[in-house]
Amino acid sequence: MPTHLVAATEFQTSTWSGGTSTQLWIYPKGASLAERDFDFRLSSAIVEASGPFSDFSGYDRLLIVLSGQMSLTVDGVKGAAELGADTAPFEFAGASQIHAELGSAAVEDFNLFVPGGVKKTAARHKLGPHQRWHQPDMPQALVYGIYLRQGYLIAGENLVDSEYPLIISSAPLNLLTEAPSDFIAFAIGHRQ
Repeated sequence: MPTHLVAATEFQTSTWSGGTSTQLWIYPKGASLAERDFDFRLSSAIVEASGPFSDFSGYDRLLIVLSGQMSLTVDGVKGAAELGADTAPFEFAGASQIHAELGSAAVEDFNLFVPGGVKKTAARHKLGPHQRWHQPDMPQALVYGIYLRQGYLIAGENLVDSEYPLIISSAPLNLLTEAPSDFIAFAIGHRQ
């Protein structure tokens, strides 16, 4: 997959019972969330009401809370995960029965969906201006990417900013921040 910048105008936002969800990228092109025929999907959501997570049987998920707090009941285990803006990413099977109890008025999160057994990683980073950052190589990774939440940075010959906040590549990305920046770095590989 060649390096590809994704414009914010390509993001698709929809409303659901608990808030709003923004699809940042779905692959391959033409795949559908409803049909569950995608190889991977990136999204961000604003959760405004406590309630159950959708069933994504056949997929694994990785969730990063960007703001707010929530407590998750996972397959009947109350408080199985306490998530906030400073906690580690939470990985779980899409078929798990999960209920979220909000601990704040709203929660903003980032979600990565892959077929079950596909290796994945994602982490949030905050850097000051004029800092360099090199994305770690993940053995057998097929896709690397950066989702910029705030600031702007340079990745090779590409400017990642509020107009083009997502970059996808087949190789690890090397970045130079031009302003204080808050971003999610992710990588997706083969089945384990």
